[in-house]
Amino acid sequence: MNSVLLKNATMINEGATLKGDLLIRDGRIDRIAAEIPADQASEIIECENLTVIPGCIDDQVHFREPGSTWKADMASEARAAVLGGVTSFMDMPNNTPPATTREDIARKKDIARRSSLANFGFYLGATPDNLEEIKSLDPRDVCGVKVFMGSSTGTLLVDDADCLRNIFRSAEVPVATHCEDNEIISSNTRLFQEKYGDRMDASMHPLIRSREACLKSSSLAVELARETGARLHVLHLSTAEELPLFEPWAALPVSRRQITCEVCAHHLFFSDSWYQRLGNRLKCNPAVGAATEP
Repeated sequence: MNSVLLKNATMINEGATLKGDLLIRDGRIDRIAAEIPADQASEIIECENLTVIPGCIDDQVHFREPGSTWKADMASEARAAVLGGVTSFMDMPNNTPPATTREDIARKKDIARRSSLANFGFYLGATPDNLEEIKSLDPRDVCGVKVFMGSSTGTLLVDDADCLRNIFRSAEVPVATHCEDNEIISSNTRLFQEKYGDRMDASMHPLIRSREACLKSSSLAVELARETGARLHVLHLSTAEELPLFEPWAALPVSRRQITCEVCAHHLFFSDSWYQRLGNRLKCNPAVGAATEP
């Protein structure tokens, strides 16, 4: 029997820290104790001064298969995830073509079953005209419905309030949103192009995809979730102004949080002062903007 014993590890799980040993048999945790005899395992790994944590779940990845496998594919990105301690991923639908039907999801699952080293889940992409697909989803087949409320790949933009309301009302799985107001972005883009033309650079990106665009869109998403009872998760929050929208749920147990959000590392650790150094390497949506005083 294949078995591995992690000795003298600092283990963190469920909000608690334990110093001791962890025994793995055939790829599964068999036992955790203050001390486990060495003869219980065929391999011993000394973990003094090392930390053992559960495998992480990445709820927003962009694996480029199908469509752009010259950039990456399911096998390469799942392998990278596992090497970084991520054992489960949830892949976004903005492939080429976008994953907007149950058949598209089934094809991506077939690829993952053949090539992924990690556990996987896939979002169905919402469009202005695939409401029946959303209504007919089996919650066991997808991890959520992704709604791009700001412009994205192909037909995935949904910025009409009535269309959004129907999606929120119909989804029996969590609705994950990219929140930027497209009208504000389009208006800002025209203004900056008229004023700067070819002189536009990356530092203008957070002024075009502005804080106001993020706040307006996030506010609409929260309002629709309250109205319809949808389970909402707002991805990559990027402004301090948006945080109060989520405070009513922050103190509740996780199981009772109908509306949640997350923040990405680049929005936490970078600001607009880095554009001069990094240029387009810092360009993303929502944009990295001005620093906010703590």
